Amino acid sequence: MWRQNSYTSEMVNPTVSVRHVKIDRDEPCGICGASFVPSEDSGSKVLMIKTGDDEFTALMCGGCYSKWSHGATATFRRTITL
Repeated sequence: MWRQNSYTSEMVNPTVSVRHVKIDRDEPCGICGASFVPSEDSGSKVLMIKTGDDEFTALMCGGCYSKWSHGATATFRRTITL
């Protein structure tokens, strides 16, 4: 019998945050790959999703964050270590 998994059966108490993090080195955007210094781009954001011991962290340039926050779908191609 086919069983549909829901996000609640797969992710235990996820914590999600989106915030500006001052990083002083060149980093590529996790979506478009543009290289920039996040501390100089006030619109850039870091998306963090944590479930138990697992954590996903990705950087978005200001342009990609703006598009994503207004409803565009985003595919992250790389993560970042803070």
